[in-house]
Amino acid sequence: MHRRRNLVFLPRKSFPCANVQPSTYRVCDQPGTKACSGCRLVSYCSQECQRAHWKRHKLDCKMFLRSDDWMPVWRREGRPPQFLTDSGPGEDESPFGSPKFNGGCSLWGNMPAIDLINLKDNEKDTTKDFSLAFVASGDLRHVLRTVNSLPEDYSGNLDILINDGNPFVAYRNIMLLLILGTLPEEDMAVDIALHFWYSTFMPAEYHVQLSAVTLPLLKHMHERTNTRSPFPLGEESTMDVACSLADVRLFMEHYISTASISLEDAQNEYNRVRNHPERADYRDRMYAGLSLSHRAAFYEYRRFGLVLPFGAINTHFNFPNASLFSPEKQWLQTDYADPIEGWNINEVLESGKAHGAQPEDIYGCLYFFLSNQLRTFAQRITKFPISFKMFNADASALPKIIRHDTASVFGLKPTLKFDRIEVSNILDVNYVGLNGVLTIWAPLLADGKDAVLVGYFMNWFLQQKDGRATGATSSAFKPLVGRMAERLKLILFEGSAEAAIISLMSDIDIMYENSKPFSMFLRKQGLQAVLKKTGLILRSKHRVVPHRLLVPLKAPFSALPEFPDEESWYNYTKLTAFSWAERFVEFEKN
Repeated sequence: MHRRRNLVFLPRKSFPCANVQPSTYRVCDQPGTKACSGCRLVSYCSQECQRAHWKRHKLDCKMFLRSDDWMPVWRREGRPPQFLTDSGPGEDESPFGSPKFNGGCSLWGNMPAIDLINLKDNEKDTTKDFSLAFVASGDLRHVLRTVNSLPEDYSGNLDILINDGNPFVAYRNIMLLLILGTLPEEDMAVDIALHFWYSTFMPAEYHVQLSAVTLPLLKHMHERTNTRSPFPLGEESTMDVACSLADVRLFMEHYISTASISLEDAQNEYNRVRNHPERADYRDRMYAGLSLSHRAAFYEYRRFGLVLPFGAINTHFNFPNASLFSPEKQWLQTDYADPIEGWNINEVLESGKAHGAQPEDIYGCLYFFLSNQLRTFAQRITKFPISFKMFNADASALPKIIRHDTASVFGLKPTLKFDRIEVSNILDVNYVGLNGVLTIWAPLLADGKDAVLVGYFMNWFLQQKDGRATGATSSAFKPLVGRMAERLKLILFEGSAEAAIISLMSDIDIMYENSKPFSMFLRKQGLQAVLKKTGLILRSKHRVVPHRLLVPLKAPFSALPEFPDEESWYNYTKLTAFSWAERFVEFEKN
């Protein structure tokens, strides 16, 4: 059925029929159940709708990126690709990226979310109270994953400290909790949170709602400057904001002010970073390994920056998401930042399938996955007693703030011990480092066999030559090339020499057993002396997060990533951008 109406937003719970005619204000309200046989990016409720929409859809279905004749820009121009000729560390190896196209912030996670409690493999007690510390939290994905993974009958109390030293990250987290914890209409709250988190533009109506959730917090903080009391998030949960009223007001006003950045400025800046000609080789490197329709899906997201089903109406997304831009109107992230990398890609695709989305429409799948996760989290904020403590402090300074009683007004007593401490990758040498992190945080870890400090090393191979396959000895490297040979033959048979070369470069570390180089790296960092000083031990058998990506939780230190089938291999190697050298660690009290 077609309806003529103003193009206002209705949050989606099922995959939409793609027959949208913006010029005549006509939208089909029926679910899309019949996928386009050409691209499978959109679906229709009937052949009538498909025929009516073909003139518009043809532009996407037959786009050049979906052509067998497409080739990367360097091949069209007859030159070597830039990523093979750049001097110095490659883009993938540099922890900082290109300053010209990197705003210096990571507002979305680049590693899959983890369940920090993992109750079934640890305490197994659905009544236990937990104190959790996400000391370099990044976004809220680990918090969502942890809370959402608790069983329905969990009856304990949760105290969750969420800290990030980057104010652009920390205040976005506060805003997300406000949206999910205070807006009365669940579907609307979920959708606003989703687009505030991940979309570059949003409906103007959503901007009005951001103002509505911000003002009560500012009023609460102003009235309780001296008495300090937590801000209510529904009937069960609360939020303490351990930041000055002036700073909270500054960032919230940036998010809600119409003067922060205009639609035109946001579009121009987003396009400058995301689609700059200097970065064409890096974009085409990704496209070269993708299926035809995934090229179109990634291109669509890069063009518009919207997490929506491919065929969904988007003309009303006409208000810039100022939280993704600096006060100077600059894009805050890298040119390759992608929301997909913060989640388990197979779970994303499964969620999309359950709502009628095809795997080709990867961002449509992500839309439904995130909607489910955010809805569950919003419900649990109202069901579980959760006390959120929000900080914007240096992770190295936070323990001193707690121990010196400075944080007691926010409910953090000087004697506090955490059941879980998650430190992200500040263990890396270019951040706080192993010695610094364990020295300052070990005293705040609770006693007991289940209490654990969890983190990972993302850039350790920069200090360890054989940390990646390309730095290994020839006797170790040659067998890896042999193991990749059959896979590369298949790619070459399908006609893409570029895809074969790129696959060899980016995927070979999956097959590289790097536990010995990693152990050597840890020794060079003085691990044994640090453990002796802090009274910690390094777990050999993990109970929260595996040693490496896609390794079973209880697998040994030397285990390699596992892929059950070719589809899983493709999903994880082509739809994400992990280095496959990342190593996770768990520490407990001796």
